[in-house]
Amino acid sequence: MSTEKKPCEICSKKVVSLTQCKSCGRNYCNKCQSPSTSQNFCKECVAMEGVVTKE
Repeated sequence: MSTEKKPCEICSKKVVSLTQCKSCGRNYCNKCQSPSTSQNFCKECVAMEGVVTKE
């Protein structure tokens, strides 16, 4: 199991696990996950009106 830490593209904090935002494609840490949705959107995309997924 890899313990290499990678930087979050939102807050720059180095973490072991990142998630890719379905809207902007940036990789973010758990802290930058939008609390208002259970889907894979970063808090910056959800803060903007009219989030549009690329799927």
